[in-house]
Amino acid sequence: MRKFLIALAALVAVALPSGVPVAAQAGGDNAALAINTRDGKTVYRIAIKVSRNDTGVVTNTNIAFAYASCADCQTSAIAFQAVLVTSNPIIDAPTNMAIAWNDQCDSCTTFADANQVTVTTDGPVHFTPLGNQMLASIRHDLHALKHEDLTLGELAATVNQLADQFTLVVTTQLVPAGNP
Repeated sequence: MRKFLIALAALVAVALPSGVPVAAQAGGDNAALAINTRDGKTVYRIAIKVSRNDTGVVTNTNIAFAYASCADCQTSAIAFQAVLVTSNPIIDAPTNMAIAWNDQCDSCTTFADANQVTVTTDGPVHFTPLGNQMLASIRHDLHALKHEDLTLGELAATVNQLADQFTLVVTTQLVPAGNP
């Protein structure tokens, strides 16, 4: 457990940019944390967030962290974040990371995936009705994966397809605020 706490502290230290106060991370951060220490248990966490940032500092952090220390367990963390930047930032340094860590696991499957899309616009924007439907579908499909019996390769391939869809929605389904 001590090794885990050290690793988690290191993760937080890396994720938060040095010299930039936490309050400056306008628009918010996103994290999916899955921690599994029970034999035979499945822990599955997803986090999907659309963050809006209208400051001169873009340091949004998106993290998927899956930790397993058990036997015959499955642990998955998936984080998708869209950062909509409506300013001309002085600092543009978003962070996106995924860590899957098996600690003395026997027959464990541990998976982490993080997908962050940053889009700079000319002003406030929102998603089209189709974009909102597509985001809802992606969220549903990610939640449904918990109930699928997929190999690690199949899970990774499916999450990659959903990440591509997420990127497509964020880059093609935005319109200026006030437009339908």
